[in-house]
Amino acid sequence: MRSPCLSIVVPAYNNWWLTRRCLDAIDELRAATSVHFETIVVDNGSSDETADQLARREGIRVVRLDPNANFAGAGNAGARVASAPIVLFLNNDAWPLGDALAPLVESFASPDVVIAGAALLYEDGVTQGAGCVLLPNAHWFLSYRNLPATLDGVRRSRDAIVVPGAALAVRAEWFLRSGGFDTVFRNGFEDADLCMRAHAQGFVTRYVADARFAHYEAATVGSSVPENEMIFYRRWSSALAGIPRVERGEIGAVVLQRGKRDAVADTVLRDVLEAVRWYGHPVVERIATWQRLDRRFRVASTLAWNCDGAAYAPCVEVSTDHGRARLRTHGAVALEVPWMACADPALADPLLAGRADPFGYGALVEAYSGALGREASQDARRRGSPRRSVMRLLDLARVARFGLERPGRAVSNAPLKLDRDT
Repeated sequence: MRSPCLSIVVPAYNNWWLTRRCLDAIDELRAATSVHFETIVVDNGSSDETADQLARREGIRVVRLDPNANFAGAGNAGARVASAPIVLFLNNDAWPLGDALAPLVESFASPDVVIAGAALLYEDGVTQGAGCVLLPNAHWFLSYRNLPATLDGVRRSRDAIVVPGAALAVRAEWFLRSGGFDTVFRNGFEDADLCMRAHAQGFVTRYVADARFAHYEAATVGSSVPENEMIFYRRWSSALAGIPRVERGEIGAVVLQRGKRDAVADTVLRDVLEAVRWYGHPVVERIATWQRLDRRFRVASTLAWNCDGAAYAPCVEVSTDHGRARLRTHGAVALEVPWMACADPALADPLLAGRADPFGYGALVEAYSGALGREASQDARRRGSPRRSVMRLLDLARVARFGLERPGRAVSNAPLKLDRDT
């Protein structure tokens, strides 16, 4: 029997519907890829139907952990039983788009490469991360987040210091010899720590643009980001001094320009503005003279809601064309991506009767209600997050104001204040 050249390790904790979709996509790939691979699912102490469903499924190997060992422990357990020289750690809320395996395997042709990270996309095809960049304040950030996947920076493979762990391949022998993921991290920064160890040892981490995976992002629970980040920076702050920084601009206040009124659109807007304020951005309809003493208002950006954004550049315009909502940037860079809808079902029902639904709001609400089944309800609650929508708006606002990523200067090598960073 031919030995696999790739072992796919899928850590899973509950959310069987996500794991099933991931495994279905992997199975479909078997006939379409030249890569001979095995699939290992690490059941991380699931309490739902995951264990029973995995027992019925053919073509996979299952490792059962109890209690839950978090992503790091599950990844290490999967790697220890893997047969192949290359191991791909794949989140159960991610799935391959086309033959994503061959480019990852090919990237290990160079003996210096010990880690390869894939291009991650949101469900609607917009970039979630093309590797990671280090910001001036020493925070790692997903490169080109919420920008079109057609941009050169997304489509170009390159060496990187850190790549995200949602679809991360490693040279198995090096990974195990280096101790695997550090289990001190609880579902966050174990990937960055692993990449920094490779960098410190003189090895190469590669961002592989042709290996494309869709990723829900944060669909699993139990992350402890501030604690993880503090552990990471205590360990690596001195090493960060030699890593180039990337400037992506900043956004302070948000100036709202509202066009035509619509009950559904206005309800969505209310959800959006609530999330904008949650992230610490004041929202005003005009900037008073005295407010310019506050730096947040000197780096304000405009949100044009159902009106001509070109009149308010730099700005992000939310508009509808042929029944579909789009986001457009006006200013330093002109880009366009789909609207990532958000919905609050408690607010929506009375507003939907007899109205057009250009934001896809009604379909989301129907799914939220459970009328389309449990899986559709879970899916809607992921896609319907107002905070995800606002992250996209703010990322595009930065681009409209400052342009794409560019070299920056360090202002910190070890941030002591780990606040909400959009």
